[in-house]
Amino acid sequence: MQSNILSVFNPPPQRELSSEETKDCIPCQVMSTMFSLGFGTYLLSGKPFEYSEKEKKRGITAEKFQQMNPKWWRTSLRTMGGSLIIFGLIRGSEGWLWNKKKPGTNEH
Repeated sequence: MQSNILSVFNPPPQRELSSEETKDCIPCQVMSTMFSLGFGTYLLSGKPFEYSEKEKKRGITAEKFQQMNPKWWRTSLRTMGGSLIIFGLIRGSEGWLWNKKKPGTNEH
């Protein structure tokens, strides 16, 4: 068996993937849905931008903390969190609420 690191420098020849290798799987769908909903909720909640004891111990004042996390940055990450939640809902409902007969998936 060849090392994964060696595959970067000496890649295997290209080949066509079968539909079995590229179809959606339930564990993949569940994991992407859970990650999107969880991380999106974390970003949308504003938890990454709370001034806490950790910053106080490092000697960072509340004013300096606000400068390190400007409003445009907080807003853009919250927007990304909302987008991840929407993506998670779409991804989680795909296959059983809509797009049931998608090519490459198990037909219901």
